[in-house]
Amino acid sequence: MGSKVHNNFRNEKIFVRFKLSRKLIRKIAVEESWSPVYTDAFLVNTSGVKLPIKVSIFDFIRLFFFSSFFKVKLPNNMVFYPFVKHNGNLCFSFRSDNGFHFQEFFYQIISFVIATFVNIIQPFNRPQLAFEKLSERAQESGFVYFKYVQEHYPKEKLYFIIKRDAPDYAKLKAMQRVVIHGSFQHFYLLHRASLFVSSETPGHAYFWRENMGLTANVVRMKPYVFLQHGVLGFKKLDNIFYGDRLTAPSLLITSSLFEQNIVTSQLDYDAKRAPITGLARWDMIDLTQERLNNRDKILVFYTWRPWLDDISDESFRASQYFQHIKATLTTLSDYDDKQVILMMHPKLHATLDQSLLSKVKLWTDNDGPMNELLSSVAAVITDYSSISWEAYYREIPVVFDMFDQTRYTDEVGSYIDLDELPFGLKVTQDKHLQVALSEIANRSYHVTSQELADKTRYFAFDDQKANERIHQLVKELNLRNIRKVKRRALLAAVLRLIRR
Repeated sequence: MGSKVHNNFRNEKIFVRFKLSRKLIRKIAVEESWSPVYTDAFLVNTSGVKLPIKVSIFDFIRLFFFSSFFKVKLPNNMVFYPFVKHNGNLCFSFRSDNGFHFQEFFYQIISFVIATFVNIIQPFNRPQLAFEKLSERAQESGFVYFKYVQEHYPKEKLYFIIKRDAPDYAKLKAMQRVVIHGSFQHFYLLHRASLFVSSETPGHAYFWRENMGLTANVVRMKPYVFLQHGVLGFKKLDNIFYGDRLTAPSLLITSSLFEQNIVTSQLDYDAKRAPITGLARWDMIDLTQERLNNRDKILVFYTWRPWLDDISDESFRASQYFQHIKATLTTLSDYDDKQVILMMHPKLHATLDQSLLSKVKLWTDNDGPMNELLSSVAAVITDYSSISWEAYYREIPVVFDMFDQTRYTDEVGSYIDLDELPFGLKVTQDKHLQVALSEIANRSYHVTSQELADKTRYFAFDDQKANERIHQLVKELNLRNIRKVKRRALLAAVLRLIRR
C-alpha cells in the first residue's frame, strides 16, 4: 500500500568521509548553513556517485537510545541532530528546540530508570494518560473523555497532561490527576503509563519532536486510542497511522460507516480497530439548543501547510498561502452582515498587517475553546480542515476555498474527491467567495435540505453518549497482548536494519 509522506527530505548534504561522533556533529552544525526541516546525508565515491550513508548497528543503537548526546543547540532556539530513517540511512534534523532544556533531560534519564524498575515489579494496574495538542489545551476530545472518566469512574487512574502556562490550565486546577508538562511526574508517567488516550498523536504528550532517544522511543511505541481531531476525509493522515505500523493506534475512533470504510480500505485496519462511536467532544453539543442559538459570526479558518514548517518570516510572507489569506481577509474586511472571526496558525498572527487584523476579530486560545465559538457561528470559510465536519454536524453552512488544491493533493492528499464534495459550497472561478456567502445569506445561513437529509450518512450518532461507548472499548483492550505485538514488530524492524 502506498503512503503520503508529509515530511519532505528536500535538502542534501554531501560528505567525502563521515564517522559519527559528537565532535563532528557539533562542527558541521555550527559551520554549515542549514534549512528546515530534514536533510539527507550522502557520501560521494571515487567515481563521483552519490550514495546514502548507511548507519552501522553500533551507531544505530547509540542514536536510538542516546540521541540527546548528539543534539546541538544553535542560536534562535534551533537544534541540530542526526537520526536514522526507517531504511537505515543517516539524516539530519534542523528545527526549533520547543523548550527542551537540561532540567527536562535530567528528568528524562531519572524517570526512565525508576519507571522501568517499577514496571517490572508492578506490571499491572498501570495508569493511563490523556492529553491534547502540544499538551497546551483542554478543550477537545482528550479533555472531554478525561472529564467523563473523572465524573463517572473516579477511581480509575487516568491522568491529564497540560502545561502550567496554558490558558486552559485554569479549568483543570480543581480537578484530580492533572500533571504539569515538563515535571518529573510527567516524564515518569510517560514511561509508566499503559495507554495514551488523545485526539492527537502520542508525540503531543512529549512534544519535543525528537526522532530518536529514550523517551521519544517509549512514547512512539506506547499503545494508544486515537480519539481523532476531526472526521477523516479532506486530509490524509500521516503514514504513522497506517494499521501495520509500529506507531499505529490500537483503536482509531470513527463517526460513521462512511469514515470507518476509509480507515479499513485505505489505512489497513479491521473494523474492530476502527469502531464507530462518534467523537468524544460531540457529547458537549446539544443540537436542539444549537438550532436556537444567535449566530452572528463568520469563521475563517485555513489549515496549516506542512511545507511551511520552520521557514523564515520573509519566505512565509512571500508564500501563496499567506498572500491568499491576506487577500481573503481584505475581501471580508468590509463584510457588515456578520462579525468576521479569524482563527489561524501563530505564524500567521505574527506576520499579518495590524491594519488588516483591526478589521476582523483574531480568535486565540485566550478567547475560549473552538467548540464555544462555533455555537455562535453562522458560516465557516475553510479549505481542507476537519472544522468543516464539525460545522456540518452542528448544521452550519460551509464555504470551501481550496486555492492550492493541486499542490495540496500532491503533497498531503485527500480521501475524498475534492471536485465532488459531500457538503458545502466550493469557491471556483465562477463562484467567488462573495457569491458563495451571498447564496448562504439568502437561505438565512441554514444548510440545504439535501445536506440535512445526508447527515446520517456521515454521523451515526447524535445522542451525547460517545464517551460511554469509547470508555467501554478502552476497558476491553488487551493491553498486554498489544505490547507483545509491538515488541515483536520493533524487534523485526531492528533486525531489518541490521540485515541492510
